[in-house]
Amino acid sequence: MPHKDKTTSKRIEYRGKNIRVSRTSGVSATKTISKDGYGATINTNHGIRLHKRLFKGARVGLQNGNFQFIGRYKSGPFNFNVSKSGVSTSIKNKRGSYNLLKPNYSSFKMGGIQVRGKNAATLQLIFMFFQLAFGLIKLVWHITVNLLWLAFLTIKWFVDFGIGFYKGFKIRVIH
Repeated sequence: MPHKDKTTSKRIEYRGKNIRVSRTSGVSATKTISKDGYGATINTNHGIRLHKRLFKGARVGLQNGNFQFIGRYKSGPFNFNVSKSGVSTSIKNKRGSYNLLKPNYSSFKMGGIQVRGKNAATLQLIFMFFQLAFGLIKLVWHITVNLLWLAFLTIKWFVDFGIGFYKGFKIRVIH
């Protein structure tokens, strides 16, 4: 794997329907043709990929002589990815995603600025901690309000039916 330059870089790109222009990869055009679960994708940067859909979210393919297996599944906020290089799972929120098995693959976006890698993993953990704390505060608040409401209704019921705490219970005998 080539050594990455440690300088900071900004993500600048344009994505259209069949074209992508980016700061690092330049211009790339793509065209996909698919029918009955089979497909072919022609990309000016990556060559030709032939692929077959196995079932929803999974496909096998051949790109430049290399075998590919890609499986993606989503359930709620969790994403599961399977490929020939391994398994990965991530949790998504409104600020990006935190990869549970490979934290350096996480992303965090705020104010139009996207951060990836270790910094994103740290920011995601901080964001999720505050979300959890806020959620717990809301839960305690709702439980407290509901218990107070239940106590009020119970006291009101006792007063309305004359079974007050100071009067004792009334017993009627029917002959």
